[in-house]
Parts: sequence; structure tokens; C-alpha cells
Amino acid sequence: MEDDNYVPVSIILVSSGSRGDKLLFRYPFDQPEVVETTVRKVSHNPYAVRVVEDQSTEKPQSSCILKGNLVGFTDDILAAILAPKSELCNQKFELKVNDVRFIGHPTLVNHSSMGLASPKRDGPTMILFNLVFALKASASLSVITCYHGFSKRLSIALQHEERRCNYLSQQAKIMLGILDELAAMPEGEAEYLQSPFSRMLSKSEVTQDLCQVFTRLRDQGEVRVHINKWVEVSFCLPQKAHGCLRHMDHLSIQPEEINRCLESLRPYHAMLLLEDEHKLISSLSLDASPALVRLVLMASPLKSLSNLAADADFTLRQVFYLVGHLVHWARATIIYPLCETNVYVLAPNANLNVTSTLAEKFVASFRGVSLHAIMADFSLPSQLREHDSPLGLPDKQAQKVQMVVWMLQHRLLVQLHTYLFLVPTSGPSSLLVDNRFRGSLSAQRSRDELSVLQSDSRRVSGLSAYTEDSESESRRVSRLSVYSEDAESVVSECGSPLETSLSVEGNTVKNVLSDSEESTVPHRLRDLLPRELSAEEREAILAVPAARGVNDLRLFVRLCPYFQGRHHLEEIMYCENLRRSQLLTLLDKFRSILVTCQHEDKVTAVFHNL
Repeated sequence: MEDDNYVPVSIILVSSGSRGDKLLFRYPFDQPEVVETTVRKVSHNPYAVRVVEDQSTEKPQSSCILKGNLVGFTDDILAAILAPKSELCNQKFELKVNDVRFIGHPTLVNHSSMGLASPKRDGPTMILFNLVFALKASASLSVITCYHGFSKRLSIALQHEERRCNYLSQQAKIMLGILDELAAMPEGEAEYLQSPFSRMLSKSEVTQDLCQVFTRLRDQGEVRVHINKWVEVSFCLPQKAHGCLRHMDHLSIQPEEINRCLESLRPYHAMLLLEDEHKLISSLSLDASPALVRLVLMASPLKSLSNLAADADFTLRQVFYLVGHLVHWARATIIYPLCETNVYVLAPNANLNVTSTLAEKFVASFRGVSLHAIMADFSLPSQLREHDSPLGLPDKQAQKVQMVVWMLQHRLLVQLHTYLFLVPTSGPSSLLVDNRFRGSLSAQRSRDELSVLQSDSRRVSGLSAYTEDSESESRRVSRLSVYSEDAESVVSECGSPLETSLSVEGNTVKNVLSDSEESTVPHRLRDLLPRELSAEEREAILAVPAARGVNDLRLFVRLCPYFQGRHHLEEIMYCENLRRSQLLTLLDKFRSILVTCQHEDKVTAVFHNL
């Protein structure tokens, strides 16, 4: 099972000092019973034919992991291989033995090495210690990096407490005392006693902390522990936390994917909390940033990040950092702000089992409603407003939105965005061949993001039926369709019509324009077209009747860099400060040379493993 590569096999604490290398603690310490191979009974019949077995067969390689536990290593062997020399301390420790990989961060604890006065000690002294996580050898590099970082943080916390109050030395004295008691007992009596590590759990605080660390990593993928009830150490394993907290074991999100998502984050995106805001605030540490608490209280799936920054009185950079923190800890996800024009479809990896845990949770949240009935409504891509009944009660409509939010939180829905391609009627599109407009787009995007705290006129007209603060303008906008084939032709605004006839032969579409008709195109319209466009693209654009309108042509030329299939409508609206009605009207006029497709946004697709 792939999830096993994220779960530690064991957690081990070893030390090196005046008494040599010692294994202080390991968890889990209960060794599973090894089933030995049964020996075939040899017949004593003197007349039986003896078959000589083939001795050339290779013996299978022994595994060091049995039923999820570490086996095949005695305590002395672990102490010898996991306690390095002092020269190898304060750096990454990695050792692979068969199918087990040991990850740690050896740390010096003697005061002389830290430039401090060594206090008087009655018992044995400790020179270094190593807190090691045992993983499967097949664990990915990102998992290994996460566990090394966590081991380093725990080691620094233990070193700090050792420097402050000799905490680790006192705990080591307790653990070594229990081991000495067991070693002093007769060999026959020691076999029937419980494991010394079991006795350590009731007497040593650090062993209790390590046991809690292992259990939380195995079950939830996140840890918050207080070393010596003083130093807080927190850790999140994104590969497991995002799937475990949402009851989706199939979901595995790598930290690198989250980083790429946050790098592509834009002010028009929104943050969706994955749990109740009050529960989230109560789970924060006591010294949590007040800005984080304020952001959680002000968050809404209807607000873009730029609006959220304005409402919370934060800079956009600060909002990005806080949102990234919540996303890493699987407390939030990235969506596009909810509005009635959003197109949703059922996620391809959604759990369709009738008796699934998600179905039970949905019934507990929305009594009398079937999860699979709601999922059936989104089996095909559809806009959110298509699920509204004009005669429905406001309470029913609000519940519908809450259901959609719940399904987004549990990654059951995927939002589809519309992407555009400029395809001339003859010849290939130069926008699809090269990236001439990429430089201008990057500069333009940087310029636009400087004004993200202004009024959000770029925002899609809001969900008027679902929120009291939304505008009613979207209700007045006519529902234009980019895909309509029977839409009416737009009358030319320059007074001289341009007649075109299209002849289709196989897969080729050609423009039939006479020289006299081509000469009627004003030169001022030709001058508006950028030089980056090919001759075929220029002729295809000018052949559209709407190109006779100077304003429409200028706006279309301004949007040409976005017609490469890399930018969806919402991004174009934000970057160019356009309303949806303006953009759809323009696209409808030039629909003969535009090709549209729908797929998920690369930023949000990370959270669905798409």
C-alpha cells in the first residue's frame, strides 16, 4: 500500500557517552512472533526413495519489516549503527539496511562542545544523541526530507532543554536505570518480565512524548508536542495529512506540489477552510499569530484573496503567507470564489461507494439528503446557477450552496475553467507555435498585481441568490454562450460591410475575398493589429464583421496574448479589468476564429491528484 511509505516503522533514541553507545528507547517495542518454516518430516522407511533437493535455488532476502514493525535488529546492534562519531553530528544522518532506511540528525549535547561551563554531574555523561525515524527504503525523497527536518527540530528542542536544565540527562538516567535493573536480574526471571521500554513509558516523560509523536504520525500525519512541557514542536506531513483529515486515503499531495501551487497563486483566487473556523482557532497554539486568527475569522469562499486582504487590513503578501501556512497544514484549500457562473463536475477519483465514510458524514450534516443524489447532479459539467429553482425558497438555495462547499472541502467536485485558442481559418496559429506574447504578459501581470487592493471590479458578478451583499447586476446580464452556433451576426460599425464566404473542403476552411473587397478594409484597422500575428491571422481577424468596430478590434488585439490556451476567462477578467459581460460579448463576436475548451485550473488541480 502506497500510504505505508509515509508512515514510520519505528522511532528510536540512542545516545553515546561515558558508558558507550546505548539504545535508550524504541517504539513500538512489541516484536511480532516470527513464524518459522516447518521442517518436513523425514520418512524412516528404508525402502523409500530419497529425493535430492535442488540446492541451486536462492534463498529469499530476509525482510527487516514484519507486520509493520522493525525486526531483525537487537538493541545493541541498533545502538552501534545509529550512534555516529562526533564529527558526523549536526548534519543529516541516513542509513539504509535491506528494506529499512534510518533518518536522523545526530546532535552534540556536552557543554564543552557548546562553549559552556560543564556542570558537575553525579552519573554518567552524555556526549551525543540521535533521534532516528525508521522508514521503508522505498520512501520518496520528499518524505525523507520531511522526516529529517522533523528529527532536526526535535533534536534542537531536546538540546535546548538539556542546556537549560539538564532535561535529557535526567531522562537518560531514568531509562538507563531501568535497563540496569533488567540486566541485574537472573536470566530466567528476566524472560518473564515485561519489556523495559514499557516500564519507561510510565516513568520517563521523553518516552511518552516520543510515543505520542509516533502515534500521531501514523494516524493523522501531524504532531504538536511540548518537550519538557515547555518547548512546543509542531510538524505536518502533507503526504498523509491532506488525505487522512478528509477521509481520503487515496489522496497524496507532495510538498513540492503545494509549493508550485502557492507560487502560482493569484489575487483572484480564494481560500476555503476545510473545517469549522471556531474548531480551527481552538486547535491553534497559544502563541499563534493574531493575524492568522483574524484571517480565519474573515475568510469566506465568496471572497477573493485581494478582497480578503482589504477586509482584514493586511497586505497581499501577508495574506499569501498565511494562506500558504493553512494549506500546508491541510486546514485550507485553494478555489475560485463561489459565484453562479462557476462550472463544476464530479471529481474523477471521487469515492462512489454507497456505504463510504463520506456518505455517512454528509447525512449527518444534511439530514434527509443523499450525497449520491447531489453527486449525480454534477455528473456532467454544469454551472452552479443551473441547480437553482426560480421558485425555490432562500433557505433551500442557501443549503444548496452549503452542500457545494461541503463537497469542495472533501474534494468531490472539480471546477472547470474555459480556455481560449486563436485558430485562423487558414494556416496555423502563430500563438500556438511560439511564445512571442509571453514576455508582455509577464510584465503586464506584474503591473496588475500591484493594484490588488483596489475595488474588485475584476470580480465575477456575485452570488445574488446566496448572499445578501452580492450585486444584482449578473441577473441583468444576458446569458451569452460562446458555443452557440445560431447566434445572430453582429452589424459592422464602420458602415461598409465586409462580405465573406467560407468554403469547407475536408478539414480545410478558406476565405474567399476578392481584391476589391480586401481593399475596402481601412488601413487604420490593419495598423491596429500587432506584428507578432501571422498574415493568416491578420486576414482571419479582419474577416470577422465585428473587426470593423475600432473599439472591439482594439480590445480583441489587447486580449490576443491570452488566446494560447494557458489563461482561463477568470484570469483574463482580472488581468484586463473586464466584466464577464464585456468579455463574453467580445468572444461571441469573434467566435468564428476562437476555439474554447474546459479543464481544471493547474493551481487547484494539485489538491485532486489530477
